[in-house]
Amino acid sequence: MSCWTHITACLSVDTSIIDKKPALKRKVKEYLKNAPVITGSEADADVFVNIQTGHNFSTNRDCDHCKWKDTLRDVTIDGEEYTECDAPNRYNCWGEYQTCIVISIQGDLRDRMKEQTQKEFDAFLKYIEKEYWVRDYSINIEGDC
Repeated sequence: MSCWTHITACLSVDTSIIDKKPALKRKVKEYLKNAPVITGSEADADVFVNIQTGHNFSTNRDCDHCKWKDTLRDVTIDGEEYTECDAPNRYNCWGEYQTCIVISIQGDLRDRMKEQTQKEFDAFLKYIEKEYWVRDYSINIEGDC
């Protein structure tokens, strides 16, 4: 008879990545490709990445993501240094970004004990904390053996 362990976890993470939502998600998923795996003999736990709604960072001068960024140049006027570009006067280069994500983990892990799953989750969490700030998380691990 098989032993099953079930894990459900949710991590609230601030990445500090200032980018469009698709690029943010792509960067986090790329980072997670090397994360420790929470294993089961039939299938490993699933890891999902979602971006929180709204924004938590804004700037009135978003040159890094502006279509005029390739025309940026430094100028000096009356001894003061400025940056200018070819954008039309009153061009709105406002940017709003969400740097916070939610990582969800769910797994029905065959032939695993709770202690092993907890150890694997701890390794996963430590890996995330090397690159990002884990604001908080919740975890539930249940076993039926």
